[in-house]
Amino acid sequence: MLLEAWLEDGEIKDAFISDTLYRGFEQILIGRSAMDMPYYTQRICGICSSAHAITAALAVEQALGMQVPPNGLLVRNLILASDFIQNHIRHLYLYTLPDYFRGPDIAPFIPHSETDLRLSSKENTTMTEHYFKALDVSRAAHAAFAVFGGKAPHGHGLVPGGASMEVDADRVNRYRGYIMEVMSFIDDVLIPDVALIKERYPEYISLGKGIGNYMSVGGFPSPEGSTLFPQGVILQGKRESFDEKQVTEDVTSAWYKPHGPLHPSEEDTVPDHNQPKGYTWVKSPRYRGQPVEVGPLARAIIAKDNIIGQGALARTWARALELKKIAKTTLEWLNRLEPGSETYNGRTGRASGVGIGLHEAMRGSLGHWISVKNGQVNHYQIITPSAINFGARDETGTRSVGETSLLGLKIKSEDLKEAGRVIRSFDPCFSCSVHIIDGEHLHALKIQV
Repeated sequence: MLLEAWLEDGEIKDAFISDTLYRGFEQILIGRSAMDMPYYTQRICGICSSAHAITAALAVEQALGMQVPPNGLLVRNLILASDFIQNHIRHLYLYTLPDYFRGPDIAPFIPHSETDLRLSSKENTTMTEHYFKALDVSRAAHAAFAVFGGKAPHGHGLVPGGASMEVDADRVNRYRGYIMEVMSFIDDVLIPDVALIKERYPEYISLGKGIGNYMSVGGFPSPEGSTLFPQGVILQGKRESFDEKQVTEDVTSAWYKPHGPLHPSEEDTVPDHNQPKGYTWVKSPRYRGQPVEVGPLARAIIAKDNIIGQGALARTWARALELKKIAKTTLEWLNRLEPGSETYNGRTGRASGVGIGLHEAMRGSLGHWISVKNGQVNHYQIITPSAINFGARDETGTRSVGETSLLGLKIKSEDLKEAGRVIRSFDPCFSCSVHIIDGEHLHALKIQV
């Protein structure tokens, strides 16, 4: 991921965020068996693989007329929930909190910035201990994932028609044991740590605010039809129901064959690195033509949960509270499982059709659109949360939420730590460094994402 930021008098006046890696997953999927989509699409990401698996399964099930048994629905929730848990813990401790405390002079804490560090020496030592403890606890979450998913990441348990793993008392008890370990860490360590950071850095509760538009496609459905994460959209302060038909993608400023805003079911992915306006491989997803923010903060706002603000640490606090909510709800899903009842129904109603899979992922709203002909994929499009938050400018020149969140940010540190704090609060799914380009002096400064 590359960030080009223009500074005047220590303030960010403009910013461009781009991803320079083209992978072409949507092209890879064409001609393959629709039933294999959860396996292929998991390889899009190693940290949120189950979110793609479930969303792909939902799309295939709608296209082929498949029904998921209640037990299968609950098992799916448990698999994805454990993946949410490990993701949130790792993001908070490995990528967010180190921006606010000073670790020891060893890897991975070096090189570290000496700018704007407000914790005491004792608090820094405690945070470092919790950093390493978080690694153990996140492994426990992955172990819970493997109870019903087979292995982590890229589990085998999520398939069109439900879940492949049967339910018995041993698996239920093992999963519960891992989650109880995680919940103790959340209550006793993680939430107090995040509370300390927001107390010491109160201005970051507001710094890095987006544009005020939020979206959630919903997630973690119950057999009765309710969801842990409700659907909804807020545009310019007005709340409305989510309508999938209002989702479009624009490629005006991306490296693809040019076209106007199109619904994903109508769009093709045709790369063209010679586009004169292009600066990224990330398209411009929009809702009713407007950029929206997705993720834990958006989910909290859509659900009408209490929030502390809309900036960088408000996102971090929302993520911490969401983590506790998900972990607690897994115990309810475990109690509802029926050992011996089917978790999988492989019957299909047809061999061809179109389907849409929508589900909240760790970083926000995720969508898969599929067209199936005689059991094989004829068309596939994917919109990821990071594309929604960090997409290119659209045909009107409107910035993404991620680019907008940096405008007006005061920079005092040489390594642009302030910008890093804001970007990482979104939990962006980019595996490389962010480069801040100083256009005047023509040198690059790096911050880890």
